[in-house]
Amino acid sequence: MDRTLKIYTKTDHLFAEFVFIYEHPRQAKVHYTQYRRLYNDDEEDENKSVYPGFDTETYLDFRQFDSIEQIKNYDIEVAKKELGRDMTDPRGYNYVYDATPVLLRYIVTNRIGGMVNILFSFAENIKEVKFLSAVHPRFDFDISSNSLETNISCITRIPLYVDRDVLEISSRDLKRLEPWY
Repeated sequence: MDRTLKIYTKTDHLFAEFVFIYEHPRQAKVHYTQYRRLYNDDEEDENKSVYPGFDTETYLDFRQFDSIEQIKNYDIEVAKKELGRDMTDPRGYNYVYDATPVLLRYIVTNRIGGMVNILFSFAENIKEVKFLSAVHPRFDFDISSNSLETNISCITRIPLYVDRDVLEISSRDLKRLEPWY
Protein backbone atom coordinates (compact mmCIF):
# COMPACT_ATOMS: atom_id res chain seq x y z
CA MET A 1 0.00 0.00 0.00
CA ASP A 2 3.00 2.32 -0.05
CA ARG A 3 2.28 4.81 -2.81
CA THR A 4 2.74 8.33 -4.12
CA LEU A 5 -0.19 10.46 -5.23
CA LYS A 6 0.51 13.56 -7.31
CA ILE A 7 -2.13 16.24 -7.67
CA TYR A 8 -2.05 18.56 -10.69
CA THR A 9 -4.04 21.74 -11.31
CA LYS A 10 -6.12 22.38 -14.44
CA THR A 11 -3.07 24.10 -15.95
CA ASP A 12 -0.95 20.93 -15.35
CA HIS A 13 1.15 22.46 -12.58
CA LEU A 14 2.09 20.12 -9.74
CA PHE A 15 -0.06 21.22 -6.79
CA ALA A 16 0.82 18.59 -4.16
CA GLU A 17 2.54 15.26 -3.66
CA PHE A 18 1.38 12.75 -1.03
CA VAL A 19 3.67 9.86 -0.09
CA PHE A 20 1.82 7.22 1.96
CA ILE A 21 4.24 5.25 4.14
CA TYR A 22 3.66 2.08 6.17
CA GLU A 23 6.87 1.61 8.17
CA HIS A 24 5.47 -0.47 11.04
CA PRO A 25 2.65 -3.03 11.23
CA ARG A 26 -0.78 -1.42 11.51
CA GLN A 27 0.66 2.09 11.34
CA ALA A 28 0.26 4.59 8.53
CA LYS A 29 1.59 8.06 7.87
CA VAL A 30 1.63 10.48 5.00
CA HIS A 31 4.36 12.91 4.02
CA TYR A 32 3.03 15.62 1.78
CA THR A 33 4.42 18.63 0.02
CA GLN A 34 2.30 21.43 -1.35
CA TYR A 35 3.80 23.36 -4.25
CA ARG A 36 3.47 26.95 -5.43
CA ARG A 37 3.68 28.20 -8.98
CA LEU A 38 6.78 30.11 -9.94
CA TYR A 39 4.81 32.44 -12.21
CA ASN A 40 1.38 34.06 -11.81
CA ASP A 41 -1.65 33.17 -13.91
CA ASP A 42 -1.13 36.17 -16.16
CA GLU A 43 2.47 35.21 -16.96
CA GLU A 44 3.37 32.59 -19.54
CA ASP A 45 4.70 29.41 -17.96
CA GLU A 46 5.47 26.75 -20.55
CA ASN A 47 7.68 24.60 -18.34
CA LYS A 48 5.14 24.39 -15.46
CA SER A 49 7.64 25.58 -12.84
CA VAL A 50 6.76 25.05 -9.17
CA TYR A 51 8.60 25.22 -5.86
CA PRO A 52 7.85 23.57 -2.49
CA GLY A 53 5.69 25.83 -0.38
CA PHE A 54 4.67 23.62 2.55
CA ASP A 55 6.08 20.30 3.69
CA THR A 56 4.78 18.17 6.57
CA GLU A 57 4.12 14.66 7.83
CA THR A 58 1.09 13.35 9.69
CA TYR A 59 -0.08 10.00 11.04
CA LEU A 60 -3.24 8.39 9.69
CA ASP A 61 -5.60 5.75 11.04
CA PHE A 62 -4.50 2.39 9.64
CA ARG A 63 -7.04 0.82 7.31
CA GLN A 64 -6.90 -2.46 5.43
CA PHE A 65 -8.38 -2.02 1.96
CA ASP A 66 -10.17 -4.56 -0.23
CA SER A 67 -9.47 -2.92 -3.60
CA ILE A 68 -7.32 -0.37 -5.37
CA GLU A 69 -10.44 1.78 -5.93
CA GLN A 70 -10.99 2.02 -2.16
CA ILE A 71 -7.41 3.19 -1.73
CA LYS A 72 -7.75 5.82 -4.45
CA ASN A 73 -10.96 7.18 -2.93
CA TYR A 74 -9.36 7.25 0.51
CA ASP A 75 -6.30 9.10 -0.82
CA ILE A 76 -8.47 11.77 -2.43
CA GLU A 77 -10.36 12.20 0.87
CA VAL A 78 -7.07 12.63 2.75
CA ALA A 79 -5.81 15.15 0.18
CA LYS A 80 -9.02 17.18 0.35
CA LYS A 81 -8.93 17.12 4.16
CA GLU A 82 -5.30 18.24 4.35
CA LEU A 83 -5.37 20.77 1.50
CA GLY A 84 -9.04 21.71 1.42
CA ARG A 85 -8.47 25.32 2.40
CA ASP A 86 -6.07 25.78 -0.53
CA MET A 87 -7.99 23.81 -3.16
CA THR A 88 -10.12 26.36 -4.95
CA ASP A 89 -12.08 23.79 -6.99
CA PRO A 90 -11.52 20.15 -5.83
CA ARG A 91 -13.10 18.83 -9.06
CA GLY A 92 -10.59 20.78 -11.15
CA TYR A 93 -7.59 18.72 -10.06
CA ASN A 94 -6.06 15.61 -11.62
CA TYR A 95 -5.05 12.82 -9.21
CA VAL A 96 -2.23 10.71 -10.66
CA TYR A 97 -0.28 7.65 -9.51
CA ASP A 98 2.92 7.33 -11.50
CA ALA A 99 3.28 3.95 -13.23
CA THR A 100 7.09 4.10 -13.10
CA PRO A 101 8.38 1.42 -10.70
CA VAL A 102 10.00 2.60 -7.47
CA LEU A 103 12.90 0.76 -5.84
CA LEU A 104 12.99 0.86 -2.04
CA ARG A 105 15.85 -0.61 -0.05
CA TYR A 106 15.82 -1.62 3.56
CA ILE A 107 18.94 -2.59 5.47
CA VAL A 108 18.29 -5.36 8.02
CA THR A 109 20.24 -4.30 11.10
CA ASN A 110 19.72 -7.33 13.36
CA ARG A 111 22.46 -9.87 14.11
CA ILE A 112 21.74 -11.80 10.90
CA GLY A 113 21.74 -8.79 8.58
CA GLY A 114 20.97 -8.41 4.94
CA MET A 115 19.14 -6.19 2.52
CA VAL A 116 15.55 -6.14 1.26
CA ASN A 117 14.86 -4.72 -2.20
CA ILE A 118 11.26 -3.83 -3.00
CA LEU A 119 10.41 -2.87 -6.56
CA PHE A 120 6.81 -1.73 -6.79
CA SER A 121 4.36 0.22 -8.89
CA PHE A 122 1.09 1.10 -7.21
CA ALA A 123 -0.50 2.08 -10.54
CA GLU A 124 0.45 -1.27 -12.11
CA ASN A 125 -0.50 -3.21 -8.94
CA ILE A 126 2.81 -5.09 -8.70
CA LYS A 127 5.35 -5.62 -5.93
CA GLU A 128 8.51 -7.74 -6.09
CA VAL A 129 10.38 -8.32 -2.82
CA LYS A 130 13.91 -9.76 -2.73
CA PHE A 131 15.80 -10.50 0.48
CA LEU A 132 19.58 -10.74 0.14
CA SER A 133 21.06 -12.48 3.16
CA ALA A 134 24.32 -11.27 4.67
CA VAL A 135 25.00 -14.81 5.89
CA HIS A 136 24.72 -17.00 2.80
CA PRO A 137 23.01 -16.85 -0.63
CA ARG A 138 21.01 -19.98 0.16
CA PHE A 139 19.01 -17.87 2.64
CA ASP A 140 17.95 -15.35 -0.04
CA PHE A 141 14.18 -15.16 -0.49
CA ASP A 142 11.77 -13.72 -3.12
CA ILE A 143 8.11 -12.73 -2.77
CA SER A 144 5.63 -11.40 -5.32
CA SER A 145 2.62 -9.46 -4.15
CA ASN A 146 0.20 -6.71 -5.13
CA SER A 147 -0.41 -3.12 -4.06
CA LEU A 148 -2.93 -4.09 -1.37
CA GLU A 149 -0.17 -5.49 0.85
CA THR A 150 2.22 -3.19 2.71
CA ASN A 151 5.96 -3.47 2.31
CA ILE A 152 6.29 -4.33 5.99
CA SER A 153 3.80 -7.20 5.77
CA CYS A 154 5.80 -8.61 2.85
CA ILE A 155 9.06 -8.25 4.79
CA THR A 156 7.66 -10.03 7.86
CA ARG A 157 6.88 -13.06 5.67
CA ILE A 158 10.60 -13.49 4.92
CA PRO A 159 12.03 -16.35 7.00
CA LEU A 160 15.33 -15.78 8.79
CA TYR A 161 17.24 -18.95 9.54
CA VAL A 162 19.18 -18.77 12.81
CA ASP A 163 20.71 -22.03 13.98
CA ARG A 164 17.69 -24.36 13.85
CA ASP A 165 15.09 -21.65 14.38
CA VAL A 166 13.09 -19.70 11.83
CA LEU A 167 12.57 -16.07 12.83
CA GLU A 168 10.92 -13.10 11.13
CA ILE A 169 12.31 -9.65 10.44
CA SER A 170 10.96 -7.00 12.78
CA SER A 171 10.14 -3.52 11.49
CA ARG A 172 12.40 -2.20 14.28
CA ASP A 173 15.36 -3.98 12.64
CA LEU A 174 14.97 -2.09 9.36
CA LYS A 175 16.63 1.06 8.11
CA ARG A 176 14.83 2.44 5.07
CA LEU A 177 16.99 4.13 2.43
CA GLU A 178 15.77 6.89 0.13
CA PRO A 179 13.63 5.67 -2.79
CA TRP A 180 15.07 5.34 -6.27
CA TYR A 181 12.79 6.26 -9.19
